[in-house]
Amino acid sequence: MSDQFTYSCPYCQIGYCQPGEATYVRMHEGQLVSAPNMLVWTCDICGYQEFDREALTELEALLGVAESAPDTQRSKAPENFDPSIARRLKP
Repeated sequence: MSDQFTYSCPYCQIGYCQPGEATYVRMHEGQLVSAPNMLVWTCDICGYQEFDREALTELEALLGVAESAPDTQRSKAPENFDPSIARRLKP
């Protein structure tokens, strides 16, 4: 197993994601989009799959999807959030 073509699985954190091909199928603006032979990274232990970011960027460019700013993708805390009363999970 070459470290150059694998990385640790972000889901199970035990296995390694290795490159392969799969069909990307999603709904986009009410239309079914199917792209065969897309590069996908698959975990050898749990089967988690993650499509390659570069391949998805190219597909989004073909579909005309505008890139959103990184801050708009994150969920924000409500304005009235008080961290002093927030509950913490026990380790």
